[in-house]
Amino acid sequence: MFEQYFTPPSQTNLDLRVKLDNSSISQKIKIYGVDEFELNSPGIAILTLNNELESEKFRNRFYSLHYGDWSSNIVDLGRFKNGHSDSDSNFAIKEIVQKLSSLGILTICIGGNSSLLSLFSYSLNDSHNFLNLVSIDKILGINSDNDLDNNNYLSELILSETLRLNFFCNLGYLRHLNSTEKIDLVKKIKFDLFSLGDLRSEIKEAEPILRNSNIVNFSLESLQSNVINYKLTSPNGFTAFEACSLSRYIGISSSMKIVGYTNVKSTIECNSVLSEMVWYTIDGFNNRYDDDFSNESDFKYYHTEIDGHNLKFYQNKISNRWWVEYVSDDSIVKIEKDIIPCSENDFKLSQSSIISERIIKRLKNKII
Repeated sequence: MFEQYFTPPSQTNLDLRVKLDNSSISQKIKIYGVDEFELNSPGIAILTLNNELESEKFRNRFYSLHYGDWSSNIVDLGRFKNGHSDSDSNFAIKEIVQKLSSLGILTICIGGNSSLLSLFSYSLNDSHNFLNLVSIDKILGINSDNDLDNNNYLSELILSETLRLNFFCNLGYLRHLNSTEKIDLVKKIKFDLFSLGDLRSEIKEAEPILRNSNIVNFSLESLQSNVINYKLTSPNGFTAFEACSLSRYIGISSSMKIVGYTNVKSTIECNSVLSEMVWYTIDGFNNRYDDDFSNESDFKYYHTEIDGHNLKFYQNKISNRWWVEYVSDDSIVKIEKDIIPCSENDFKLSQSSIISERIIKRLKNKII
C-alpha cells in the first residue's frame, strides 16, 4: 500500500531482532520489508521521519522492550523516504495519515519538529467536522515569523481560515520561556493552557483533555534536560514517569488518530525514554474503553446547580472516568448536544458551588 514511501528498518535493527527473546516487541510485531501483512483493520502503525541512524537508535531500544498483554495489530512501517521537495514529502505524509486514519489505525510518528502538528491537522481536516488538538511542549509556538517551525506552529493554526479547529490545549508550557503577551493571547482565544506547575501536583488532570483529542504533538523537549541528556533545553520539564503517564492517556483515548513524538534527540537517554513512551501509548491503546452513554447502568449520575447553571455529571462505574453535561431548559439558548470530558476534581469543585475553569471554557464552545 505504501511501498513507495518507506524503507525497511536498518540491517542492524533486523540483526538485533534475531537475537532478542521471543517475548520482545520485535518478535511480536509485523515489520515492513520483512513480514507479510495487510493494513486493513484497526491497530497501530509506527513510522519514523528522522534519518537512518536516528531511526536505528530508536528501534534498537524499542525492539528490546518486552511485549505487553496486548491483542491489537502492531505494524512498523519503517523509515519514511523524503520526497524530492518539501511539498512532495508533505503530500505523501498527508496521504499516509489519511489512509491509516480511515482504517481506524492509530499512527505513531517518530521524528520531525512541532510544526508537524499543522501538517497532521490538515491531513484530517476534511474527514472531521472539527478537530481537537493538543501540544505537549515547553513553548507555545507563537511567533511573527512567516516560516512554519517549532516557534510559530500555533500561529499558523490560529490564523487558518480553512482548518476546522474546535479546541486546542497546550500541556506543560513553562512560564519563564513564554512572554505574558503570548500566554494572554492564547487565553483570550479561549484555548486551554496547563503549565508544568499546574500538572505537577496532579498529572491525571491532563487525561480529560487528551480523551477527546484527535491529534497530539509530544515534543521530547518538554521533558527535563537530564531525562533526555540534552543540555540545550530547560532543566525543568516532565519526568520520565509523567511522560509515560501522558503517553498512556494518549493511547487510551478512543478519539486519538495520530501522535507525533517530535524534537527527538540523538542521545541514548532520549531514545530510551522515547521507546518507553511509545510502549505506554500502545498499552493505552490496548486498554481502550468506549463509554456508552445510552447504557445507563454503566454510570452514576450527579446533578448540581450553580448560579442557575444545571450540570449533570457522569461517573463511569467501569472506567471510573468522569463526564459533564450542561442541562438547559431555555429554548432560546441552543446547546450542541455533547458530553464534555472532565475529572473528579471538577465534580468536587461543583460541590463547593464552583464551576471549574475547564468546564467554563468548554461550555463557551458549546453555547452557540
